[in-house]
Amino acid sequence: MTSTLTSKPTLNPALRSFWTMRARNKVLYGGRSSSKSWDAAGIAIFLSNKYTLRFCCARQIQNKIEESVYTLLKIQIDRFGLRHRFRILNNKIINRVTGSEFVFYGLWRNIEEIKSLEGIDVLWLEEAHALTEYQWKILEPTIRKEGSECWFIFNPGLVTDFVWRNFVVDPPEGTLIRKINYDENPFLSDTMLKVIDAARRRDPDGFKHVYEGVPESDDDAAIRLAP
Repeated sequence: MTSTLTSKPTLNPALRSFWTMRARNKVLYGGRSSSKSWDAAGIAIFLSNKYTLRFCCARQIQNKIEESVYTLLKIQIDRFGLRHRFRILNNKIINRVTGSEFVFYGLWRNIEEIKSLEGIDVLWLEEAHALTEYQWKILEPTIRKEGSECWFIFNPGLVTDFVWRNFVVDPPEGTLIRKINYDENPFLSDTMLKVIDAARRRDPDGFKHVYEGVPESDDDAAIRLAP
């Protein structure tokens, strides 16, 4: 059996300009299998190995560290051949040379704790479609360091979601938006391409939502979840 993952660094060249451009808010969204989270992990490791940065990696629900981007970061560290430069602890990752640090939080249970964080250079919001307006009102002023960035990485959920309405449809000034789908991911296996093609033929509407990053209306979601 051949793994769908490669053992080499796999930064997507299609996203190079997105990561190198400076912006307060970076919104990277699209369908499944488009390399969004893997690329974010890769660029985060690259930056943390070059500069001294503090990353807060957050998602809505995190019952254990393995549910966070912690695992993606560990894999990318190994792919870049940098294990000797990082200390991988039970609850954080630290670069031994630059002093860069990754901390991990679940927003649902720890939003008040995040409020007290200092010196965050990058807030990485994984599965950001689930972020609420209340949570953002706490997070935005917390990420106050000069030049700091907020990364929103997600597959769109509903057209009524806070992040969709406020960071894609009507984004604030200083927001960089990039949509990417599987057809811009040069690392997809033949197996996954066949799965995607089958989904396109079997359920065109579901395919648009899952693989082309088209958000659903409340009615669409209700129909999809109906027994």
